[in-house]
Amino acid sequence: MKRFLKFGTVGVFNTLITLGSYTLFIYIGIHYLLANVLGYVLGVLNSYYWNKRWVFEARDTKADVFVKFASVNVFTLAFNTLILYLLVQYAGFHPVVANIVAIGSAMVVNYLLNARWTFAAKGSH
Repeated sequence: MKRFLKFGTVGVFNTLITLGSYTLFIYIGIHYLLANVLGYVLGVLNSYYWNKRWVFEARDTKADVFVKFASVNVFTLAFNTLILYLLVQYAGFHPVVANIVAIGSAMVVNYLLNARWTFAAKGSH
């Protein structure tokens, strides 16, 4: 439970970075799907550092941890973007509101994949 709370704390900051930059990108005229990708990348950079060091306390600095993390986040970005697209195009949501819903949905998937695969203790998967 402690780890999940830490993950949630990092997630709040990632969400602020992702959603803040997403909103800024939309405001300056960038298409909402491209804005989503750009904002997500900024959040992921923050997420990798804090999840590795603080949430999962992974001391392994091998490249495979980063590759796993990147793979999980590419999958999560695709999931997030699909939800965003469906909510905007077919449900009529405002892009910012749709992104809040998409981020919340993707957070669960991201946590489970990172906890059970990316940062899993050796022998636990």
